[in-house]
Amino acid sequence: MADLTIVSAEVFACKSDAPQIIWAKDMSPMFEANIIVKLQTQSGIEAVGGVLIPTEHHYDFSVVQACRNLFPEIIGKSLEDRISVTEFMLTRCVPLNPLAVSSIDIAMWDGYAKHHQKPLCEVLGKKRDKIKSYASTPLFHSIDEYIDFVKDLQSQNFHTIKFHTWCELEFDLEMISQVCPQFPDIQFMIDCEQRYLRDDALRLGRKLDELKFVWMEAPFDDYDWDSYQWLREKIATPVLGAGNSLLNPFQIDQSLKENIFHHARVDTTYVGGITQAIKIMKIAKKYNKNTELQSWSYPLGQAANLHIMLSHENCNYFEQVVPYKNHEHAAKSFIRTDNLGYVGPNPEHGLGIEVDWDIVSRDWYSHIRLDEKGLKSQIRSI
Repeated sequence: MADLTIVSAEVFACKSDAPQIIWAKDMSPMFEANIIVKLQTQSGIEAVGGVLIPTEHHYDFSVVQACRNLFPEIIGKSLEDRISVTEFMLTRCVPLNPLAVSSIDIAMWDGYAKHHQKPLCEVLGKKRDKIKSYASTPLFHSIDEYIDFVKDLQSQNFHTIKFHTWCELEFDLEMISQVCPQFPDIQFMIDCEQRYLRDDALRLGRKLDELKFVWMEAPFDDYDWDSYQWLREKIATPVLGAGNSLLNPFQIDQSLKENIFHHARVDTTYVGGITQAIKIMKIAKKYNKNTELQSWSYPLGQAANLHIMLSHENCNYFEQVVPYKNHEHAAKSFIRTDNLGYVGPNPEHGLGIEVDWDIVSRDWYSHIRLDEKGLKSQIRSI
């Protein structure tokens, strides 16, 4: 067997050409950094993993600095031991950004699948070839803009759409009331970005019931379990959490046991990588619930979530970021919805995403490499 020992590790934090999106009326525009980890094995396998980290006011440096602390723990380890390596990283007694663990874990799984010369979903135990996709929209200032955007998505054969909106009750109610009836063949979801109070969430939820929404996402903080239970008793629309903060498998287990959420909601790139996401898929299945993975990311992160979806049956939708090109930075291959409204993996081995290293070289603002020569750290002005 070829030597799968990790001999070098790099992380690049890149600025991107993604537009700066505001997620709610009280938020600032987001700088969406594209974080890419590259691992090299003794046998020459190039393993890659990536996450998107959105921050207000400035691009993020925390993931790279967390990797500075983690890379010494993974050099000399084998991709064969990727699960135990990830569990070891997650139990370090120093403050670490979990997205750093996620990016390394995803890269290890990518390299392991490349070693076996298979797409990652096959290594994970593929259950299906494709999954239904929903278009995840940016915010628009006017209702007419939402209408025009949905028309365009319909022409692209999307059958399910999730609104991001201003989380301002009167606008949100008016927008969905005007937009949704015009498109009877499309199903809708809405993301509330943890910005609603109970009474406003109830008013919105009752309108979602009338319009038969697929789900209401993140009306409250993920830890406000009393409010989630209160709302779920009063509306029929399924209510999900945000998936960005409730990341511990033990807490997720407890939340599903107490029936706080209709389904679990996490992102592989936030939760600690593929190793942790698989655990959460199994936890949800134990309670006969789905884990509806979010995948607002760049191609490496999108692919990591997709391969888990295809290797498990308790997930119904893939989140497709639109417009496509806004979140395809530094990649030569992409994840895109087909003309039937489904999405499947690229046929290449591993994640199936080819990184454009020329773009990475052009756009990185923070870079760390660790190998037998030692640590090299670089920062560029942005």
